[in-house]
Amino acid sequence: MLSKLELERIIDDQSQFLSKKTLVKRKLKIPVGSSRIIIVSGVRRCGKSVLIRQQFLESDNAIYLNFEDPRLINFDLEDFPKLEELMVEKGKTNLLLDEVQIISNWEIYARMANEKGTALYITGSNASMLSRELGTKLTGRYSQFELFPFSYSEFLDFLGLKQEKESFDQYFETGGFPEYIAEKAGDYFGTLLRDILTRDIAVRKNINNEQQLIRLAVFLMSNVGKELSYNKISNLLEFKSVRTVIDYCDFMQESYLLEFVALYSSSIKKQIANPKKVYCIDPAFAKGNSLSFSKDLGRRLENFVFIQLRRNHKTIYYYRNQKSECDFLIKDQDLIILAIQVCWEVTSENLEREIQGIKTAIDETGAEKGIVITYNQKDRINGIDLIPAWQWLID
Repeated sequence: MLSKLELERIIDDQSQFLSKKTLVKRKLKIPVGSSRIIIVSGVRRCGKSVLIRQQFLESDNAIYLNFEDPRLINFDLEDFPKLEELMVEKGKTNLLLDEVQIISNWEIYARMANEKGTALYITGSNASMLSRELGTKLTGRYSQFELFPFSYSEFLDFLGLKQEKESFDQYFETGGFPEYIAEKAGDYFGTLLRDILTRDIAVRKNINNEQQLIRLAVFLMSNVGKELSYNKISNLLEFKSVRTVIDYCDFMQESYLLEFVALYSSSIKKQIANPKKVYCIDPAFAKGNSLSFSKDLGRRLENFVFIQLRRNHKTIYYYRNQKSECDFLIKDQDLIILAIQVCWEVTSENLEREIQGIKTAIDETGAEKGIVITYNQKDRINGIDLIPAWQWLID
């Protein structure tokens, strides 16, 4: 338990720290004045704190508290009413709670605050935990939004650059984590990986063998874009149980570190039984933690395409039959609306494979459209458009 005076000092300190950060408008817009609790979830350090603060900068009508501050280690459920008292005293009407999942039973307070009409904005780095706890205690009372590291468009806004191949080359190397773009700290990605694995996974899931968790994460980031089976991973990395591999992979997806894409099939059993393709939340982040992945430009480009798709679509598959394959199928409701092939450079050697893969996927799934995304080629071949990534990522 903390005194109201201690809380006020911490709030003032955190506000001063955030006010010094460089701000860039994000494409994600969250509602102001909603009667629902607003949840913003996303990977650690992607800019969630800045996003919720931005909404109230002009009006200066919010109290902000980040629960990862070490001074809040003794904060408990009984301290929440003190925040409301401070809101009244300071004349604020919005309460912003950053990484609130650290506090036990926080959702009990969230329900009470919502019932009283308190405008509540919450961030968290664990998608499953937030939705599970809110789903059981606050059904119908919240709206959840996902924030990702900077898109190419946001990267351009942040640095004041133009949309062109040269600026995309910069984005391709630095990725979208705001702090890394601004500071280029040498071990930023390694430190961030350890923070995610330790603080968001190992501590919360009571995992003692952190080294095994780290080995698995680095292995997966080194194999972005490849088809991987849990059994194969278990054997290669000498896990005692395939179940442990599955659980660890689930934990990493919940923390927004990695995403796993299933094979397209009308059969749920086939989707589960077949290998998944793995992608990282940020390709430069994966590159920074893997020597082998950094050399494969095509797979890095594929990861950039996946994350852009993931910003706008929940249901993404890959396609493969005995003769051909296609990198991505986008599903909207019950329809496959888009088939996408990613190829660094289409040449005479790979032309037939790339075009045939996308045409087969279109024919079999009924996709409305198909495109090939390249590094810097623009063309139309056999009715299929080739689009440079630096153009497609914004258009």
